[in-house]
Amino acid sequence: MVFVEKNNKLVISIISIGLLSFLGIVIETALNITFPRLMRAFSISASTVQWLTTGYMLVSTVLIPFGAFLRKRCRIISLFRIAVFSFLAGTICAGFAEDFLFLLLGRLLQGVAAGIGLPLMFSLILEQAPRRSVGTFMGIGSLVIAFAPAVGPAYGGVIQRAFSWHMLFILLLPLIIITWLLGEFSIQQVAPTKKVAFDLRGGISLAALLTATLLLIVNLTSGNGSLILQILLIVIIIISCAAFLYFERNNPQRLLEITLLKNTQFISLLIPFFLLQLMSLSMSYLVPNVLELGFKQSTTVAGFLVLPAAVADAMVAAVAGLVYDKINRFLPILVGTGLIMLTFLAANLLVPSVITLVLTYTIFMVGLGFSYSNIMTLSLSRLSTAVTNDGNAIYMTVQSYSGAVGIALSASLISFAQKQSADLEMGTKAGLNLNLLVLLCLAIIVLCFCLISVRQSVRESVDGLQDTKELSKK
Repeated sequence: MVFVEKNNKLVISIISIGLLSFLGIVIETALNITFPRLMRAFSISASTVQWLTTGYMLVSTVLIPFGAFLRKRCRIISLFRIAVFSFLAGTICAGFAEDFLFLLLGRLLQGVAAGIGLPLMFSLILEQAPRRSVGTFMGIGSLVIAFAPAVGPAYGGVIQRAFSWHMLFILLLPLIIITWLLGEFSIQQVAPTKKVAFDLRGGISLAALLTATLLLIVNLTSGNGSLILQILLIVIIIISCAAFLYFERNNPQRLLEITLLKNTQFISLLIPFFLLQLMSLSMSYLVPNVLELGFKQSTTVAGFLVLPAAVADAMVAAVAGLVYDKINRFLPILVGTGLIMLTFLAANLLVPSVITLVLTYTIFMVGLGFSYSNIMTLSLSRLSTAVTNDGNAIYMTVQSYSGAVGIALSASLISFAQKQSADLEMGTKAGLNLNLLVLLCLAIIVLCFCLISVRQSVRESVDGLQDTKELSKK
């Protein structure tokens, strides 16, 4: 009975923390389709309104790598409360904003919540889930946030049609309160906290590196970026990266265990994880935009057409975790990445239409549900307990950057194709074809890396079995 109650509380705590990430992604994707209305409301340019997304990503991305330090130093419930109340304050600030600066401030506060909450959820799973069920619990965590990229456009479309943009935020307030109450009831502390010193020099250099890198990505893909600013950002990236590596090399209280980046098994799964998230955010941007501009669907209809993909992803994610735990840990990864590769191969051969686009997105999300969280689970399960939180922080940081790169890549290819065509509809469809070709290439790379990683694991298992047999003979 105690075991069952403990597991039930763990599930509820995962859901409560995951809901913060879910709401953050929903708002991010819903807000994108309201940008034209916000530009008119505040008399601002497209580059200015984009800071509602850039600022959010910037704050969350800079905070995520500090998750390993925060988990050692602070209680889980304390971090959860900071995340919840930051998101609540940001939602109130944005929901009742009468000028752009208050709206931006609200988004930055929501970014604080995302930067703390996302790594906290997976850290909680890795620390408290039974070893034999970690895949299932990771599937539950992924299921909570799997809906978000597809729910966002539908939610934004409905609100934009029926209400003021303020309601995007105001309607979330009851959900935030429920999330807080669920967390207060369920979150438990298992491991004791430690009084570890904060590496100030490493923290400053890492923050500078992450900030400059994200700003460079945004600037390069904006279409009107400044060359001087790009050169300056590259210089800052080089200097801050060198400084961070220098400070961390001989530091006993490292901010992040950067030696993990020398681990070939870790890297062989980190790369496909990065590319899958890049592809996911690229598709979440691409599909609704192409449905609207290329196939003349309304914002609301386009939003609802992507919902089946979210449902498929969420349903498969939980099942894939069970397959990982009960049958074979490699099976869902290879099935998922293989399915994704075949999906984009077929998409490149078929004539684009509303039906083929929706089917491509839905089957892609099925493959993603099978593989995505299980890649991270497998990778982190290979690490020692001492560096699991560091590995988790690296994965969450990569996840944030891959999303930014994915959206930027998709938007750039669409924009390039539109400029080459005199007709917006034809240009958008040409941009879709370019994106599908790039996504096929990325899918092949993902499958290759996963096959390499599985081969390494099988070889090591065989070698270990042979060593055990030899020792037993002796």
